Amino acid sequence: MERKEHLDAILPLMHFFSEMLGPDAEIILYDVDDRVVYQVLNPMDDEMIPGSEMRSLERSLLDSKTYEKEDFIVNYRALSRSKHKLKSATFFLKNNPERQLKGMITVNINVERLVELRDALNVMISGYRPYEAPAKSPFYNSFEVSVEGLVSSAIREELDRFGVEPTRLSYQEKMEMVRSLDEKGIFLVKGAIAELASALKTTETSIYRYLNKLQEQS
Repeated sequence: MERKEHLDAILPLMHFFSEMLGPDAEIILYDVDDRVVYQVLNPMDDEMIPGSEMRSLERSLLDSKTYEKEDFIVNYRALSRSKHKLKSATFFLKNNPERQLKGMITVNINVERLVELRDALNVMISGYRPYEAPAKSPFYNSFEVSVEGLVSSAIREELDRFGVEPTRLSYQEKMEMVRSLDEKGIFLVKGAIAELASALKTTETSIYRYLNKLQEQS
């Protein structure tokens, strides 16, 4: 693979992130011109090697030109190939003063053990196991509905709860909807952000802002 000076200059920063965050953090540097992995540290699957194809989420960020409006996106949810829960962030590398996109760094942190710890703490604090939900609580059996169907069903349920057209929802109502879907783990499913944005007739960037706002409030 052809070496590129402007991307090679980022490699020490990748090693800094890796040393600081530890082995549970996958650090990926993307070549946006060729849409491939330029370098990766702590890869979470065997296919993630230099020269391999850019993942679908990052491709969607390029296709939607999110980098023209944002310098970075943080604290979005993802799943690894082995279905581990991830907390992720992507930084858009731009030159100055033209502000042209020259590369992307994505950091994926495996938070599976932290989620398990959180659930254990919830049991210790409240005596309530997350999977022992009351009969009236929304519950989806993954053997009865596809992942895509689960997302669609959850979004439809939230829209039915408010009973108005998506374009008439207030900011607080949208925040409440995002909060409810986040608590159900819907945003751990790839494509859920895009599907909710489409349902609400808004942008994916807006949904990320709602999630970031919830993060600030927690």
